[in-house]
Amino acid sequence: MHEVEVKILEIDRAAVERRLADLGAKLSFDGRLDASFFDFPTGRLGVAGSLLRLRQEGDRAVLTFKHPLEETGAKAREEVEIEVSDFDACRRVLEAMGLLETSRVEKRRTSYELGPATVAIDRYLGKLSHIPEFIEVEAENVETVRFTAAQLGFAPADLKPWGMAQLVEHYQDRT
Repeated sequence: MHEVEVKILEIDRAAVERRLADLGAKLSFDGRLDASFFDFPTGRLGVAGSLLRLRQEGDRAVLTFKHPLEETGAKAREEVEIEVSDFDACRRVLEAMGLLETSRVEKRRTSYELGPATVAIDRYLGKLSHIPEFIEVEAENVETVRFTAAQLGFAPADLKPWGMAQLVEHYQDRT
């Protein structure tokens, strides 16, 4: 699947949720996400800009591989995802294959479906809890991402084509 996303920082959650309701968005998830990221000891996935993530999403465990694609004004990746029956067993398989857990992230997410886009309101927990609540807008193309952000009242200058690393770097002095 082709995934294009942007982040919108330091949002007014109540205002965003009112606008989502006005637009008829449908709540699709509200809960905790626990994610572990894996790489080979050589770091070859990270060097290539790829990632391998095992995530617990409520009752679901999902293994995801993402590889970067060229896109202007948004983060674009080719994404392959499979649901696994057991988070801990999948972790053991990855480690038995020689992969190392490189980081772990916890967050609270509320996701809405708005037409062909997903709007997620995220709040990191634990060691990244100093990062203010933000939005991820995701769709299959940059035009839909921009249109959805505009529907929510955000200007193109508000859209950050960042991954988690850039977000953490942006807020590193606020810890």
